[in-house]
Amino acid sequence: MKVPLLNNRDDDWKGSPESIPYRPNKKVIIGVLTLLGIGLSALGFALWYVPTVGLKNLHPSLPYLFGALVGGAIVIALGGLVIMGVALIKGRIVVSSPAFRGVLIKLFLPLMVLIGGMVGIPRIKIEQAFIELNNRLVREMIRRRGRGFNPDRLVLLMPHCIQYDNCKIKVTRNVRNCVDCGRCEIGDLIDISDRYGVKLFVLTGGTVARRKLIEYRPDAVVAVACERDLTSGVQDAYPLPVIAIINKRPNGYCIETGVDIEAVKRALEDLLNPAPSPQTG
Repeated sequence: MKVPLLNNRDDDWKGSPESIPYRPNKKVIIGVLTLLGIGLSALGFALWYVPTVGLKNLHPSLPYLFGALVGGAIVIALGGLVIMGVALIKGRIVVSSPAFRGVLIKLFLPLMVLIGGMVGIPRIKIEQAFIELNNRLVREMIRRRGRGFNPDRLVLLMPHCIQYDNCKIKVTRNVRNCVDCGRCEIGDLIDISDRYGVKLFVLTGGTVARRKLIEYRPDAVVAVACERDLTSGVQDAYPLPVIAIINKRPNGYCIETGVDIEAVKRALEDLLNPAPSPQTG
C-alpha cells in the first residue's frame, strides 16, 4: 500500500522522465578500430624490422622466426578488431569466450580510449560502444552455456542517484526502507527483486559495489550507472559476467537519474532464461 508522500512535489509524478537516449555511434567506433589496426600493424613492423639487423648477425633464420612471431601476434590482434567490428555492425558474435572478453576489457578498451583521445573522439562514445559489445558478448556466452543462472546467485546494482533527491528515507543501507511513494524507480526495482528472487542493492559508489561482489560472490550482475562507472565496473568485476545498462539523466549526472525498468527485466530474463544459441540449439 502506498504511504503518504514525504515531499511537496506534484502527486501525479510517476518516475524519472526519459532523457535523450545514448546510442553508440558505430561509424566512430569502426574508425577507431581501423586506426587501432593500422597502429598495431605499424608497431608490429617496427618491432620486427629494428631487431632484424642484430638478429641476422646471430643466425640467418632468426629474423624470419621473430617476424613469424610478431606477424602471428598482429594477425590475432587484427582478427580481434574484425570480430568487434562485425559484432557492432551486424550484431553477430563470432567468438564469445571469457578469454576474448578479457582481451576486450583489459587490452582493446584502453587502446581504443588512447587512439580515440589522440584523434579527438569523446571517451563517452567509446565507452558506449564498449558497453554494448560487452553486453552482446555476455548474452551470447550465456546462450552458449545452455542454461541460466539461479536467481539467488544474481545481484542488481543501482546507483544512489536514482533516488528522489529530497527523500528523507535512506535506502543505501537497506533498500527495504523505501516506502514506495512513486517518485523514483526504487519501488519498481524492489518489485522486480521480489518477482525474480534476486538481490538488489542501491550503492553510493564503486568501492561499495566491489565490496558487495566480494561479500556475496554472485554468478552474474545487472548494473545501472553512467558510462564511466559502468566501464570501470565491468573492468573491475571481470571475469564476472555483467550486463551493463546506461542510466537516464534528465537532470544531468548524479541527481535524480532514471532507470529503464524494461531493460532491467530483459537483462534478468537473459541471465535466468537464455534463448537457445544457434550453435547449440
